[in-house]
Amino acid sequence: MLEEIIESVGSSGKFQWMTVMLIMSCKSVMSLSMLMMAYGGLVPDWWCYPEDEKSVSVAPLNSSSHYYQVCNETSVCSRNYEADTKTVVSKFDLVCENTWIKPTVTAVQMGGVLVGALIGGQSGDVFGRKKTIYTAILLHSIFNIIVAFSVNWQMFAAFRFLIGGCIGTFLVSVVYPLEFIGRKHRAVVSAIPFWTTGLILLALASYLIRDWKILHIGLGVVSSPYLLGWFVVPESLRWLSTKDRIEEAKEILDKIARFNGTKVPENAEDVLRKVAEMEKKKNRTEKKYTYLDIYKGFPMLKKSLCIQLIWFSCSTTSYGLSFGISTFSGNFYLNFFLMSVTELTTYFPTIYCLEKIGRRYTCAGALFLAAASCITALIIQAVNDVSKSSMITGVSLLAKILTGSAWASLVVLSNESYPTVIRSLGYGAANTMARIGGILAPFIFSLGSNRMIPYIIMAVLLVSSGICALLQKETRGLALEDLIETVAEENERKDRKKSSIYNISSESNGTISQVGEQINSLSQNTNTKSINEISTQM
Repeated sequence: MLEEIIESVGSSGKFQWMTVMLIMSCKSVMSLSMLMMAYGGLVPDWWCYPEDEKSVSVAPLNSSSHYYQVCNETSVCSRNYEADTKTVVSKFDLVCENTWIKPTVTAVQMGGVLVGALIGGQSGDVFGRKKTIYTAILLHSIFNIIVAFSVNWQMFAAFRFLIGGCIGTFLVSVVYPLEFIGRKHRAVVSAIPFWTTGLILLALASYLIRDWKILHIGLGVVSSPYLLGWFVVPESLRWLSTKDRIEEAKEILDKIARFNGTKVPENAEDVLRKVAEMEKKKNRTEKKYTYLDIYKGFPMLKKSLCIQLIWFSCSTTSYGLSFGISTFSGNFYLNFFLMSVTELTTYFPTIYCLEKIGRRYTCAGALFLAAASCITALIIQAVNDVSKSSMITGVSLLAKILTGSAWASLVVLSNESYPTVIRSLGYGAANTMARIGGILAPFIFSLGSNRMIPYIIMAVLLVSSGICALLQKETRGLALEDLIETVAEENERKDRKKSSIYNISSESNGTISQVGEQINSLSQNTNTKSINEISTQM
């Protein structure tokens, strides 16, 4: 009903594209903030000087010095860091005995994203999409400026947690502008690469600025202009209708129509009131589903566990490689840029494969190829040829790109695999597993000095996830299910199907028998007639 009203006032007009640009383009800033620790965790060149060193001032400041990046365990060490590259590591001395702090800070941030996602979903439903999303943008701007003045790593970690919460809240509410878009254009709008564009900008900004404080302040300043959208973008028409705020919904319809140069249908108010009444009735009579419903019955249990494992694996691998990029050989800034910009090239091939070979095969294929990339990195390391370290960087970037392609396929597969009544629950549970994977991801490349361990972990996760993807039901070309089919209803449906086949078979047999009898009767009559004719002629 509301879909027709939105179509009548313009489902892809100037108002819709203005709304998309004012809100969804902020994803670029959020992606910058999300992966800030990829640069903040970069370890600059540093030198260790024991306190008993008498000629510290004349010690050579170059990589050939015996003091270069050496953790002195026999005496207290005074560390000096490269002045041109200012990161969180150099600010809070996060090397040697403090190495564990860097991945911990990143994990704390990803924990904030998880909490923000949980809060954002509830807040968007209770207080509205507009208030939720603009509160997240406001706090994100404030926290990014404050964190630049952290006096210790504990304060920095606390504000990174708060920033992560803002990012999680924003990402949950980013579907808000899609509620103004018609069904024909939602997929295209959702796929606009605002997030990847932000990562490319982060690579360029970190290369040009090279100061974590200025980058954080810049993020706070850049995100603040998006707050002006508060005075232009209205509350969600659909949300207002379900909350029985009809007069406000009518005003928004008038605004959209004026902006797009269209007219509001005469029955618009009746439709809005009908939607509100249906929502009230549903809340009084319909079953309240919980997360337990996505695990009831073996088919649903298998589906949910497999989907959640794939989300966990994609998140762990993708963020693990992103946060661990500073450990790769070659130039950090170039690697970061290439990892970000090459993700843009996978958009059209992924969309093509989703439509041509299906959701599960596209997802599984990308996961298996990503696993193959990790296994290739293991083989290269087993050869132990230092000159091939650039090859490890190359296959790692390839694994990151393929994992991103698998994740994009997984979003479509997950949404189409659950019936409407529990779709948000199934998607929410899978997203939660992704956030848990994001919390663990920073530790992937911090598990000791053995560089083979991260690739073994990622290869196992990716292969397992590929198998899980193949176990899913293909959803390409299928209508979305709305209700959960119980075991009794499924058996009854199968019985009806068998009964229908039996009835058709019986009817067919009866028809065949009747035709046979008619043929025999006709044959006898024909023969009798022929004999009589012959007798007469004789």
